[in-house]
Amino acid sequence: MKVVNGKDAFTIKKALIEMRKDQYIIKNAYRKPIVPVKLTRSKYKIKLDEDVKIFDDDGYPIPEGISLMNPEICSCILCNYSRLKEDSWDRFEDDTWYLIYDFENICDEALADYPMLMRIVECKIDGLQNIEIQKILQEEFNITHSLEYISSLFRNKIPKLIADKAVDKYLDWYYTTQEKGKYKKCSRCGQIKLAHNKYFSYNKTSKDGFYSICKKCRNSSRKEKMKS
Repeated sequence: MKVVNGKDAFTIKKALIEMRKDQYIIKNAYRKPIVPVKLTRSKYKIKLDEDVKIFDDDGYPIPEGISLMNPEICSCILCNYSRLKEDSWDRFEDDTWYLIYDFENICDEALADYPMLMRIVECKIDGLQNIEIQKILQEEFNITHSLEYISSLFRNKIPKLIADKAVDKYLDWYYTTQEKGKYKKCSRCGQIKLAHNKYFSYNKTSKDGFYSICKKCRNSSRKEKMKS
């Protein structure tokens, strides 16, 4: 399979984001309020709207409402996934269907490099207890985690990874459709990333205000030095 880089990769990414935006326009045309079952105990009908009004000082979006950029919301969805999936099945007019659709896609991307964490999610969705998951991790990954740590991974680390990926998605969408963003190429890994504090550390001496090496590469270098 041919790998696309540079300007072509950015063009393809932008086209995909535009297509996703069109999907949301279609969704909004059929938007109806729903009665939440697990996300809240309120008896009132609400709309699962995601509203981002402001950015913090470092340029991170601050979402309001039901947003996958919120780790607590992601944790809630994980804990109630089976019921939400069942309730929204084939109900394309409901926001819940789109919420679960987006959640599944972002979850797959967020955990693509973490097969053990993905396995934990699969086991939890299947209704397995931590003691059973512990045995599966020992057999498949030769890793022994305490029951408490498995629970912490499911309720804390995994939701944070999913929310972090959702932020990536939002920043890509925002800086290609709402405001023209600046992109730069990491001098180490060669990947083109948004010139943003999420991906590059600040550097006052640099022309664009950021280091030439992305945060991911810088963190990898630190870990390698600590091991040596």
